[in-house]
Amino acid sequence: MIVRLRRYVRGSFPPAVYLPYALAWALGGTAMFALGQHGASTWRPGWATLATVASFTALLLVVRAVDDLRDLDYDRVHNPRRPLASGAVTIRDVGVLIAAGVVVVLLLNAPRGLALAGAVAALLYLALLLSADRLAHWPSGDALIISALISLPVQLLLGGYLYAALLHDTGRSAGASALLPLATMLAVFTHLELARKTTRVPKAGERSYVTVFGVEATARAALAAAAVATVLALVLVRPWSSGAEAGWLVLLPAVLPVRGALRFWRGGAERWPAADAGFYILAAFTAFFVVDLLERHAP
Repeated sequence: MIVRLRRYVRGSFPPAVYLPYALAWALGGTAMFALGQHGASTWRPGWATLATVASFTALLLVVRAVDDLRDLDYDRVHNPRRPLASGAVTIRDVGVLIAAGVVVVLLLNAPRGLALAGAVAALLYLALLLSADRLAHWPSGDALIISALISLPVQLLLGGYLYAALLHDTGRSAGASALLPLATMLAVFTHLELARKTTRVPKAGERSYVTVFGVEATARAALAAAAVATVLALVLVRPWSSGAEAGWLVLLPAVLPVRGALRFWRGGAERWPAADAGFYILAAFTAFFVVDLLERHAP
């Protein structure tokens, strides 16, 4: 089984892709909450941050496994090379991996109070999604809008875990200041969700928002989501304030959605460039971590 699990991780959760992604989101997301909460700028990455990053990576692995189970029938037709769809691993193998991920997350956060509560909330919602799919076969993956809406809380709960971990590590109290970072994260991921499914000619049976909204509307919505994320990022870091000039760095990631849009519209690309959408996530979260780091060392 260990060999099969390794095969699954290499095929569905390649470390070269997901580890930088998990690291950037965990550190950048925490920095977003730190920047948005007065007094939480005292946050310093330390040993507790290692527990957060490790937990977050395990959570993302569980999310990936749950998604693979929910999309199994679709992947057998459209992504037959994925480990589960190809039969290289079994449903039972993926279930064992999920259970192991849950145990790791719970053990890492057992002594961390609020962080444990945040992790449990995310895990319970994933269990609800998987149960609805396995027992009731709902919602159909072809119902794109419904599927997107019920998957939306996953991103928010993952962000909520980072916020809960920050509160535990800094001894601060929860407040409305978390809403702006969560909204910014949501806009960032909305761009990725729309951009990666923007294509001029969907394949037969392919799940793409262009079949619902049309090509132009989907592409414009993807670019608009990135624009909203950039505006929210500026409001969050307030670079016009004294001592916060480093905050202007959050503008840099917007280059990637703009380049993707130009390559799609003017370059005549058949699909929105996947690299531009994917690297935008890394750049956006990395920018927040760098801004937080620079502001903490500003004179």
